[in-house]
Amino acid sequence: MNFNWDQLQVFLEVHRTGRQSRAAKRLNNSHTTVARRLKILQDQLGLTLFETTESGMVLSEFGLQVLPHAENMEAAANSIANIASRANGTRKLKVRVGAPDGFGNKILSHILPQLVASNPAMEVELVPIPVAHKLWRRDVDIAISLDRPESGSLVMRKLMDYDLRLYAGPKFFEKHQRPKCRDDLKVLPFVGYVEELLYTPELDFNTILMPGLKVVYRGATVKSQFDAVLGNIGLGILPCYMAHDHGLEPIMPDDITFSRTYWMTYLEENRHLVRIQEASDFIFDTTRRMSQSFKYNAKLT
Repeated sequence: MNFNWDQLQVFLEVHRTGRQSRAAKRLNNSHTTVARRLKILQDQLGLTLFETTESGMVLSEFGLQVLPHAENMEAAANSIANIASRANGTRKLKVRVGAPDGFGNKILSHILPQLVASNPAMEVELVPIPVAHKLWRRDVDIAISLDRPESGSLVMRKLMDYDLRLYAGPKFFEKHQRPKCRDDLKVLPFVGYVEELLYTPELDFNTILMPGLKVVYRGATVKSQFDAVLGNIGLGILPCYMAHDHGLEPIMPDDITFSRTYWMTYLEENRHLVRIQEASDFIFDTTRRMSQSFKYNAKLT
């Protein structure tokens, strides 16, 4: 039986994205082409590879058996392509990095261009981390997250701990009384996350600080909250590396303290790929050199 590699690529991408339309976009093909190639493959095999559910297309029992073999073929094809590109000097190392908006916009967006500049073979994509990213579906190649994965064949590297403090905007206390203790916070307006969009309870700072605070502005991203605090809308808990040098005032910084951790993860099966090694080592080494900027420093407020 002769298999067309294009058909197997369609199979893998439909599995990873859950929908033919998304697979088509990833493959730079039309939806019609993807549907046709998948049908041809299933007709050749004489069995159904996917079952359609409300949440998308999921592998059938037969599809689950096919998957590891198709992935091995993909790995072999990638190895051949890498050998050829190294030999003729046209090797491209494409990697997609996903990160929370604060770390992505404040840190990675500034350092990743340095990686491309230092290695012209690198092609980097920086994307917001999906709420429920799945490395095994190749949403991203490298994920930066707050939650340490509990299971899975993943490489986990701790990037750093980072501090957060409660901040007020530069003109906030022109209209509000400065708090002297935690009880004074009850009457002050706060900024926070949209609760139903929280992708980890680690970020529910207002509830941790004091349940029932008067939250007047909610943003889905830490950048939107930072802007609201800077605009004197309310008090907000922000990463110190974002708050430095913006004229924000820390409130009871020795009493109200938070610390969280950024983790970098990627698939165990990809750890030996040059593109993963170079990108992950660059992110790890560069952010480690910046470690002091992630700590609270009263001199930088």
